[in-house]
Amino acid sequence: MGAGASLPIIGGDLASEIRNAVWDNGIYPAILEPPSALKQQLLPHDIRHDLEALRTDSISQNDLDRHTPNALVEILLARRLTLPAVVQSPQYAVFDCFAPSVLLNFNNDNLAEAIHRKHLCLRPHGVVDAQLVHSTVAMDAIRWLTIPERWIEQLHYHRPLPEPTDITNQKAYRVLPHCFDALHAVVIIGYSFGEQRQSGMIHDTESFELLVDLLRWRSKPVLVIGPNPDSVAARIESGMRRRRVSTLACKWNVLAQFVTSGAFAHAYKRSRRRDMQAVTSQYQAFEEHVEYGRRAADLLIDR
Repeated sequence: MGAGASLPIIGGDLASEIRNAVWDNGIYPAILEPPSALKQQLLPHDIRHDLEALRTDSISQNDLDRHTPNALVEILLARRLTLPAVVQSPQYAVFDCFAPSVLLNFNNDNLAEAIHRKHLCLRPHGVVDAQLVHSTVAMDAIRWLTIPERWIEQLHYHRPLPEPTDITNQKAYRVLPHCFDALHAVVIIGYSFGEQRQSGMIHDTESFELLVDLLRWRSKPVLVIGPNPDSVAARIESGMRRRRVSTLACKWNVLAQFVTSGAFAHAYKRSRRRDMQAVTSQYQAFEEHVEYGRRAADLLIDR
């Protein structure tokens, strides 16, 4: 599972959210520090900010980014990757409708903590300490820019950066091969292996190579679920050098609601001869209903 599995509860435009939070905080140190790899990844220099500043006679976002402390970027990112408390969301509750499974969860959020214990949940990229980053002490530290360096060191999770070559030495990666033979199929949900939009390269190279090696030598049916699953499926097919990877183009949060609400079971029972095309039509109607409700809610919020 990747970031798409937690949308829209967790995720979105992290760069804009962090920049807005820094602006709202209202403090920019005068002293500059060399940008960390994380800050360069999340808040890259963009010449368009300078051009917009010239046009509007304002401060360039690039200048504001340069004066944003690395530690502040770290703590704000960690807060946006988690919720203050564990919630039961359809995106993860849906797994409890099925038999015990192995969930390789690459997300750092705390949504998966509500999953039933019958599942084996592996966290190869670690988990953010939500209790720490959402504490009142952390909020005060953000407000006055007094974030202790030890806090950043205590956040033991993999940031949205290229994976280190030794990441597969961690426990989750060692456990997966031992239970892989027991799997009936592999379903990839909302995960692109950290694909970068501009370059098309992936950040999670080590994870990709491990999974592809397992599939190459211990073949399993593979299904990729996401709004645009074709590129991920093609990458996996190329890596395995055989057999076709199936795709299901949809939003995971909507599909999960379709199952947990009982709408899938109802549509399946009503369809003649278990016609999956009829079930698909029911899903599309359900998706339109969910999206319409979300747009209506957004309009009410804007007003």
